[in-house]
Amino acid sequence: MLSCAAQIMQPGSPQGPHSYQAPIATQHIPMMTAIPQGMTLVTPEPVPLSPAPPNLQMARPSRPWRMYGRVVALVIILFLFEIFLFDGWINTIYGDSLYGAISLICAIPFMLGVIAMRRPRAVLLERAVPDPSGQQLHVITSQSGSLQTPMLTRLDRHLMRDDSVLDVPSSSAAWIVFTITVLCSGGLWYMLYVGNVGAQLIATLLLIPAIIIGFSIPVMGWWSHSTKRIGLPTRRRDAEAWLIAGILSAIPALFINSWIFLELVLLFDPDISVTGFERLGAVISAPIGEELCKAGAIWFFASKIRSPKHGFQIGFTVGLGFAILENLMYIVGTAGFPLTMLVRGIGSIPGHAIWTGTTGAGMGWVLMQGRATELKIAAEAGYRIKPPEAEDAQWKLIDKESGKVIQTPGSDAESGVVVGPSGVEIWMPSAPILQKEPWIKIPLPQSIGVGLIFAIMGHASWNGIVTIFEIFGEGSSMSELTFLILYLLLTAMMIAAVWIIGTGLLHSVREAPDGSEIDEYQAQLAELTQQRL
Repeated sequence: MLSCAAQIMQPGSPQGPHSYQAPIATQHIPMMTAIPQGMTLVTPEPVPLSPAPPNLQMARPSRPWRMYGRVVALVIILFLFEIFLFDGWINTIYGDSLYGAISLICAIPFMLGVIAMRRPRAVLLERAVPDPSGQQLHVITSQSGSLQTPMLTRLDRHLMRDDSVLDVPSSSAAWIVFTITVLCSGGLWYMLYVGNVGAQLIATLLLIPAIIIGFSIPVMGWWSHSTKRIGLPTRRRDAEAWLIAGILSAIPALFINSWIFLELVLLFDPDISVTGFERLGAVISAPIGEELCKAGAIWFFASKIRSPKHGFQIGFTVGLGFAILENLMYIVGTAGFPLTMLVRGIGSIPGHAIWTGTTGAGMGWVLMQGRATELKIAAEAGYRIKPPEAEDAQWKLIDKESGKVIQTPGSDAESGVVVGPSGVEIWMPSAPILQKEPWIKIPLPQSIGVGLIFAIMGHASWNGIVTIFEIFGEGSSMSELTFLILYLLLTAMMIAAVWIIGTGLLHSVREAPDGSEIDEYQAQLAELTQQRL
């Protein structure tokens, strides 16, 4: 998809591929009704494309709910792709090659759909910059027309990758929608039990959107919360790739849980019951297999991990991707039961994200220290060190109504920019942010092994506590009501524990290195090695 923009450059102000910027002072050019005798009209050639300056600021109008709809579509398509893919391979392995081949063929359209949605996006920016040696009339290729400026300008044309900032619904908005959805789901389930046939039919139909919102909107809430807390600037295309990687990591996890682990268990206990196998899988196979698969998904983005802060962010997002697919399976399987929706939304989803985030943080420490060691060894060996790469164009979000720049993680918090109706840039100083000492802080793991063990133990603890309580309930004489009350209390305590651990880790993430220290070290080595040569 090729977006375009044509406007007059405001020095230092955001440039945008949409028309929510300062209005352009243009002049209307009357159309020539007839060509004079002996005159030939020649269409001027457009200005050649040129590289965009490194300090260019781009802006887009904020549309967070569009990103939410895109994520929901991607999850549903990937869910169908993984179901057909897994079903095809399992049937092929167990001898039904024909059915397996049909399933694999059915998976292809969904794979192509994801590829189509993920195709690279580019932005064509055409901007008029004041220049005494320029001209007043320019060809605008993106609009198939021309632009006349009241002063001498030159027209620069840049073809840039769309590196828009991650724009998801705010955490508060997501949780308000989730709360309403859970309450509506409870009401719809009540209609299924006490209503007549017509009411049951209406409740069944209304449960479909409740299921779609219920499995997905909590992920938006935790995604928005973590992005704000971590405080790193995040590109939409990068964050989306991390989320998809987490979703795809469920494919090898399915094979581990449903095939490899099953074969191993049957070697030792061929007569094991289905319930016994499921409990063993929840305590052993799921924590080990799933966390290893998610760790592999994080490592795929090793080139993006510059620090433990980046590692935790990528790991957290990969965990959210895995959780949103698992959430879809559970909530669809229980027909949108409100208690399942609530527990998974506020407990299981952040659990997956936090455990996987610790694995990413461990990778971040190792990769950051490895980068510093490589730079030191190269400099001591007499190689010339290149300075750190310059940052690409900075993308910002603007409010469509007011024109204000929306504050995003990693952007300057000391001042804001407003592009008023007159096109004049207005600087608005903001008050300094006062941060109080956190009440809990849990140190991040500084090795991949420790981070992975922490993730596996956290995952196994959640599943193990639930499994042990179920076994205890079956062996006791307590009533169903007593069991339900105790189960709810136990679940509430586990959720509280996940929140406390997550809060402590996020406080440590905020204070963790972000890779800028290594950039400064590289710049110093670059200067020293250049002087030496």
